[in-house]
Amino acid sequence: MPSLPVMLDIQGKRCVIVGGGPVALRRAEALQRAGGEVVVIAPSVGAELLALPIERIERPYQSGDLGGAWIVIIASNDPEVNEDAARDAKLAGALVNRADDPGAGDFTVPAHEHHGQVTLAVHTGGASASASAAIRRELSDALDPDWPRLIEQAAAFRSIIQERFADPDERRRRLMKLADPQALAILKDRGEAALLDYYRGLTQPDP
Repeated sequence: MPSLPVMLDIQGKRCVIVGGGPVALRRAEALQRAGGEVVVIAPSVGAELLALPIERIERPYQSGDLGGAWIVIIASNDPEVNEDAARDAKLAGALVNRADDPGAGDFTVPAHEHHGQVTLAVHTGGASASASAAIRRELSDALDPDWPRLIEQAAAFRSIIQERFADPDERRRRLMKLADPQALAILKDRGEAALLDYYRGLTQPDP
C-alpha cells in the first residue's frame, strides 16, 4: 500500500537525532534547513556534524532525552539503543523515523531537493534509495529554472487574492492564473517586471 506524501512544518520544533554517523548528518542538515531545533545525541560525532549550528549532546543516549521532542530520528549503530529510543519516542508522542528499520517508524524521508520554494521529492517505497536519488537528480536537471522564479513572485499575491475575492469560484480562477502557462510565458518573454504587472492585474476586480 502506498504511503501518504506530506510536507511537515517543523519550524521551531524540537527534533532529536539519536546517533552521530552519516545518516544522522544527512537528517540533521535537512532538519536544520527546514527550521527545526535540532539536537544530536551520540557518544561522538564527526567533524561535519560539529560544524552545523545545532545542539550536540556527546554521550550515550539516556531515557528522558526525548522530552519535548516533536520528531525523533533513530540512527545509531546499536540495536538496543535504537529499540530503547523508539519506545521512549512513542511514549513522548513524537513522530519517529528509523534508519535501521524504516517500516517500524511513523515516516520516511524521501530523496528530495529544494529549488527555491519548489521541492522535488521521490520515494520508491523503500525499494531502492539509489533509484530515488537518481530520479531526483533527473527531475532536478529537467526542472525549468523559471518555475522557482515564478513561484517566488506569485507567493505574495496569493494572500492578496484570497483576501479580496469572497466568491470561491472567482478566487480559485485568479489563483490558478498565478502559475499557469500564460504567467510562465510572460516571465520568459518579458521578464519579472511584466510578470508583476500581470499579477497586480489579477488582484483587481474586473472592470
